[in-house]
Amino acid sequence: MRQPRGYKRALIKISGEALAGDKGFGFDRGSFFRVASEIASARLRNVEIALVLGGGNIFRGISAAELEMSELLGDHVGMLATVLNALIMKSSLEKFGVRSLVLSAFQVGEFVEHFEMEKSRAYLNEGHVLVFAGGTGNPCFTTDSAAALRAVQIQAEVMIKATQVDGVFDKDPKKFSDAYFFDHITPEEVLTRRLQFMDAASTDILGRNKIPVIVLNLCEEGNILRALAGESVGTLVASSES
Repeated sequence: MRQPRGYKRALIKISGEALAGDKGFGFDRGSFFRVASEIASARLRNVEIALVLGGGNIFRGISAAELEMSELLGDHVGMLATVLNALIMKSSLEKFGVRSLVLSAFQVGEFVEHFEMEKSRAYLNEGHVLVFAGGTGNPCFTTDSAAALRAVQIQAEVMIKATQVDGVFDKDPKKFSDAYFFDHITPEEVLTRRLQFMDAASTDILGRNKIPVIVLNLCEEGNILRALAGESVGTLVASSES
């Protein structure tokens, strides 16, 4: 169930495509700044926040095929793309006065820290917003899987998946006008129906650890802030006892 008093610690997963805005690729200043502004407002309410960003605005699996790259090498390029997004998000957050750190699943350089679970929890307790980069550090895993893993590791109360649609539907609402919207659905139903808003492994990980997921539209200003406050926004993916 949604928490009417809001959440104290959250993991927010944002797709790379959503960060590209209307351009469909590259970096959209408005998208980065909108996220940073809402997170700054949430920090004023003392919500502890970590982010996982996709890299699809820079490099997608289909690009690897077009370049005749191996799938594994393509995955590594995609993981590097998430580091670029993370650094730009850190810069955006700091423009709104938010202390932030980028932590990568693999060694990058002195300007990016290597991810460690206990250190990450300590940083959150100190009031830093964390931007996790590099996925899980391994090929063959999506950034959704990385987000689910990090949500468990930092003991998040909720994971917010910010997308380009209003929540979870039984089929793609951009292609089908009769797509059915779910206000609430359980992880078990998601897996049974094979809904593809998030990969099955991520749904299973979050379900087993009883971490609810809120799927919402990033393009609607204020959605992240309202979801963190416990308001009904998008689709809640949670078991009935959560």
